[in-house]
Amino acid sequence: MPAQRMYQMCVPVLKTFYPEQQTIIKELQYSNTYDSLDITLIYQLLRQFSLITSPTKGWGKLPDKVDINLGDDVERIRCYRNNLAHRSDTKVDTKEFNEYFAEFRGICFRMHQNSLQKTNYEQEIIGYRSCVMDTAMQKKYENAMKEIANIKLIFEKRPIKFYWGDDFDTWLTNLRSLLREEKLEGRQKVRVQIIFQKADDVENNIEVLNSLTEEINDGLSGVEFIVATKGSLVLIVDVLLEMLETEDKLLTTLALFLEKILARITTVTSETIDIVVLPVEESTQWNKPKTMGEQVYLDFDIEAQLLETDEKVVEQLTKISDAILKNSNGSGTNQNITATLLPIDLEVFSAQAHIPGPFSFQLKQKFQIKKLVDSFILLDCVTINSQVIFSENSDKRLLVHNINGSFIRDFKLSEQPCCISLINENSVVVTFNKSHMQIININTGQVQNVIKTSGDSFWVSYENKLLYATIDKNRIDVITLEGEVIRSFHSPVSPIWYITAATNSLFLTDHLHDTLYCCNLYGSVIWKFTNEKMKRPYSVTSDGKGNAYVACALSNNVVVVSSDGKYQKEIEIQKEDGLQDPTGVHYDKAGNNLWVFNRSSGKVLVYEIKHSK
Repeated sequence: MPAQRMYQMCVPVLKTFYPEQQTIIKELQYSNTYDSLDITLIYQLLRQFSLITSPTKGWGKLPDKVDINLGDDVERIRCYRNNLAHRSDTKVDTKEFNEYFAEFRGICFRMHQNSLQKTNYEQEIIGYRSCVMDTAMQKKYENAMKEIANIKLIFEKRPIKFYWGDDFDTWLTNLRSLLREEKLEGRQKVRVQIIFQKADDVENNIEVLNSLTEEINDGLSGVEFIVATKGSLVLIVDVLLEMLETEDKLLTTLALFLEKILARITTVTSETIDIVVLPVEESTQWNKPKTMGEQVYLDFDIEAQLLETDEKVVEQLTKISDAILKNSNGSGTNQNITATLLPIDLEVFSAQAHIPGPFSFQLKQKFQIKKLVDSFILLDCVTINSQVIFSENSDKRLLVHNINGSFIRDFKLSEQPCCISLINENSVVVTFNKSHMQIININTGQVQNVIKTSGDSFWVSYENKLLYATIDKNRIDVITLEGEVIRSFHSPVSPIWYITAATNSLFLTDHLHDTLYCCNLYGSVIWKFTNEKMKRPYSVTSDGKGNAYVACALSNNVVVVSSDGKYQKEIEIQKEDGLQDPTGVHYDKAGNNLWVFNRSSGKVLVYEIKHSK
């Protein structure tokens, strides 16, 4: 799955991830790889979106040796990773070393067998087992080793063993120094992490603990439970400063706290529990819940007649206030709350979403393009300088007509043209469903430049000095007029039936699923539109205000969709106009005319579009 598509799937649920994970996920929209994702996040994505088969025993549990489906092996990777990443010592004997590599070799063998990409994962693991680090990698780990805490056993109160390292010792020493010198500026608590080693059933334990926060904290002194998170089982707690004055105070406090925790969860199957204690980053350890946050902005749509008098306004505001207070669950304060009313700038609103109505359209003219051959196929058109230019596929021509329909001239091409997009008043770009495009002078018919593409290019749209070309009907390359590909991304539509670029967006038609997609210029979906009036969409064009016009063959109409994807209007094509099954559409921004045609009949309708101000 392309990284950009993974990002699109995450957008609706992005807030369910941790802030640092959100940052990493957002980077996927501009990336071609998953290199920035760690094991924990990859595991979470696979699980949340059901991208692979679930493990035999379910998520969060170490599979049995006989369980060998893909989900089982992903679960093994997570379990082995946590055992390595959150262990209380760094010693690995030969037996354990061999066991780890044997397990991962088995995992990689099975993944290699089931992978469409025939990467020999097993061979890579065999190589890692005995390879020597390169100089850069060695330097990286040497620097990292300098920062690793010398984790040691500090205290044992069965079944719990407490460990911490030099960094925690240093942190305690500095904290106690500040405490003695009264330089903590009124701070009363510090935040620490408590990590369970080799915890079982992590997911369920986290859910249980976070649901019992008040119960756990009830009766505790010196320590407050904040939240349980992933990565083995990690508890975030606030500890009163006075509990840090001596090791005895700290360890007694933590032991009492953990007794309450252990009474509520199943953590391990062994007789002892190893606990590692770490300080939380300085940037987060002083965070406290705020009684009042930042300003809250609430947008309301209110019927105009309810604002006719001050009395009606007060009545509506009273209803709004009552509704907010009723549903606040007591989370507000007893202080007075000040609210300011702001009108919405209607000009700004209309600039954000140009609703295609009220607007009017009127059939201005209709004419027949003369067929030069029997297998006549018009695929696309553009308008420029009171002329309209069609790409005619069967006879390999560009046909130039006056806007009143009269024939002017044609240009014979060496190949069958597909799509045509206007570059300037003198030139167009033409595709041929081949691995190249041509820039052609429309006055002379001469080829000015040939642009090589990384695959067959069928549709193309020119906008703001860039070409947006569909490649192999499933990818979009963004190309300069000199032929340089500046970025490439997979399309949310496959196959892409048509593309047109607007100032800040791309419109794509999904011919098979009766859907119009609006994406940003990097391929991320902004919205998609389906409607019973839009059947078998072919080409799409835009009016410069963000509205999209879609030619729909099966519903025999043009559907107009607003820039936010929420509103639609329909231009019905009457039978008496003689055009059936419209397949092509082009918006002439200079004249506010909409050109609609059928590819095989050569029948053309021109509508005059008037937008209300």
